[in-house]
Amino acid sequence: MLINKYDNTVYTIQSFLDVEVADWGNRLKDHHIACMNEKASYSQRKAWFDCYNILKREFTNLKLAQELANSVYCIFEYELPRERGRRPDVLLLSDKKLIVLEFKGYSEENQAQIDQAKHYARDLRNYHEQSHDLTVIPFLVLASAKNISRKTDGVQIVSGDKLHLILRNLITNSFEKISDWYYSNYAPLPSLIQSAQLLFKTKEFPQIKQALSAGIPITIKKLKEISIQATEENSHYLALITGVPGAGKTLVGLQLVHETDMLNKKQASVFLSGNGPLVQVLQYSLGNTHFIKGVHDFLRDYASSTMVPSEHIIIYDEAQRAWDSEKASLHRKNSNSEPTDFINVGNKRSSCLLIGLIGEGQEIHLGEESGMKLWADAVKQSYKTWKVFCPKKLNGYFEGSKVENIDSFDLTTSLRTHQAITLQKWVDNLLENKIEEAKKLMENLFDNDYPVYVTRDLNTAKNHVKNKYIDEPNKTYGLIASSKSIILPKYGVNNDYNSTKSLQVARYYADEKHSNYCRNLTNVVTEFACQGLELDMPILAWDKDWIYNNEWIDNKPNNKAKKSKTLRSNSYRVLLTRGRDGLIIYIPNDKSLDNTFIVLIESGSKKI
Repeated sequence: MLINKYDNTVYTIQSFLDVEVADWGNRLKDHHIACMNEKASYSQRKAWFDCYNILKREFTNLKLAQELANSVYCIFEYELPRERGRRPDVLLLSDKKLIVLEFKGYSEENQAQIDQAKHYARDLRNYHEQSHDLTVIPFLVLASAKNISRKTDGVQIVSGDKLHLILRNLITNSFEKISDWYYSNYAPLPSLIQSAQLLFKTKEFPQIKQALSAGIPITIKKLKEISIQATEENSHYLALITGVPGAGKTLVGLQLVHETDMLNKKQASVFLSGNGPLVQVLQYSLGNTHFIKGVHDFLRDYASSTMVPSEHIIIYDEAQRAWDSEKASLHRKNSNSEPTDFINVGNKRSSCLLIGLIGEGQEIHLGEESGMKLWADAVKQSYKTWKVFCPKKLNGYFEGSKVENIDSFDLTTSLRTHQAITLQKWVDNLLENKIEEAKKLMENLFDNDYPVYVTRDLNTAKNHVKNKYIDEPNKTYGLIASSKSIILPKYGVNNDYNSTKSLQVARYYADEKHSNYCRNLTNVVTEFACQGLELDMPILAWDKDWIYNNEWIDNKPNNKAKKSKTLRSNSYRVLLTRGRDGLIIYIPNDKSLDNTFIVLIESGSKKI
C-alpha cells in the first residue's frame, strides 16, 4: 500500500507478502537516495534483503486473518523528520502498539545495538505526536542467530526464526489512520548548534515541545517587556536568568538579540560570552560575527574609555563566570571586576538592560570563584540606581537593592538531555560523596534511557559509540577530558597543553570534513572548550587530577586559586554533563585510579 507516490515504503502485512522482491528493493533504493542524496552501499542493500527474507517467512508463519493482514502496517526505513537520515529498519503499527524492529546481521548482540533500538523507541515515543499514546516496543532482531528470545534493558532480543512467536501476541487488531501517523509532527531535541542555525534560518525560536513546556517563550516575552520599560523610563535594569545545564539560556539570549534587531531594523542588542570556544563555534556555525562577541574584547573597548556602546541591551552568557578584580587587572587597564565594568558601561547610557545568563556550579577558571557576589556588589556600588529582576532564590545576594522576582527567569527543564535534572542531581551526589543517593538516581537514568557506562579500555568506548551511531551521521560523539594532563597522553588521549591549544574547536563541533571533527575520535576538548556545548555521547577520559579515596581528592591543586578543589570539582561537573543521549567514562588502567573506577560502579554506572 502506498500513501502517495513519494511514500513508497509503507505496506500492509498482506501487501508486503504479495510484493516482488525486485519491486520492494527498488523502492527502498529510491527512498535511500531521496533521504541521503546517495546510493545505498552494498552492505546496506544486503541488510535490506536479509530483513526481507526474514519478514516474508515470519509474517507467513503468523497466519493472520485476511482482514487483519490488510489493516496492520509495516513501514521500512522510516526517516525521522529533522534527524538527518536516522531511520529505524522496520516499524509495525497494530492497534495501540508501535513495534520498532532493528535488524543486525549478527548471532550475538552488543550494548551499542541494544541502545540504538532503545533510543529509536524513546525518540518516537517522546517526539512523534501521533505516537505519544501508543505503546512503543523496541526489538533487536539478530539475523544470524537461532533460537533466541530474551529481554535485556527493556529491549526484546530475538533471532529471526522466533520473531513470529513474539509478534503473534502483539499483532492483535488493525491500525487506524495510517496517513495521520505517517505525517504526524515530529519535534526532536536539537543540539545548541542545530537550534541556533534553525533560529537564524527560520527567524523564529525552534518550536520544540520542550521549549514551550519549559516556558522559554514566556521568558523571552518578559525580557522584551522589561527592555521597552527601560527605554521608556530611562532606567537601568539587571535581569538574571538561571537554569540547569542545557536549559536553553544561551538560546534565550540569541533569540532576544535576533528579535530586537529585527524589530528595530538595527543592532539594538549584543550577545557576549567569556566562553571563547562557544563564541567561535556559534560564529562559525551561523556564519555571523555581528550578533555574537567575546566579552573581554567588548569590555576592552568600552570599560576603560569614554566610548558608549550603541546597543541598549547587553547580554552576558555564563555571567557566573565573570572575572573578579584580581583576574581582570591582569588583562585590562583598570582593576574593576567584570560586573562592575558592565554596570559602569551601562551607566554611560540613558537606559540599559543588562542580562546575565547564569549557570550554577560551573565556575572553572581562576578568578571566577566569587560568582554572584560580584554582581551584587557592583549594583550596590553604582552611582546610578539599578533594579534587579531575578528568580527568588537569588534574593539573598541583593539585600538592600531594588529587586523584582520573576518565576520564569529560573529555567528548570533541559533542552540538552532527556534526563538533565536527574543527571545533574546524580553528578552533584557523586561529587559530594553521597554514593548511595547517586546509585538510586542512576537507576532512574537507565530506566529513562540515559545510560552512563564506564570502561577501562579506550577501544571498547570508541567501538561502542561508532556502532551505536553507525547509521546516524547527525549524531555526535568525541573525546573530552580534564585540562590537567597527567597520565592520559600515554593512554592515547592527548589532553596535554600543546595538543588542546592547537585544536580548532569550531571544527571539532561543526565541520564534518575536517580532521579535528569530534567523530574522528583523535582530538580532545577540555572543560574550557566544551562548557556550554554538547555531544550526543561523549567519551570522558578520566585523569589523575581528580581521584577517589574514600573522598574526592584534588590531586593537582592550583596554588594560585582561592578554591582549587571547588574549581576541580566544577571541571568534572562540566565534563560529566556534556552528553545528550548518555555518557561513557574511560578510566585508564592505572592503579591510582582503581578506587575511582570502583566508586563510579558503586554510584550506578555500568561496565561495558
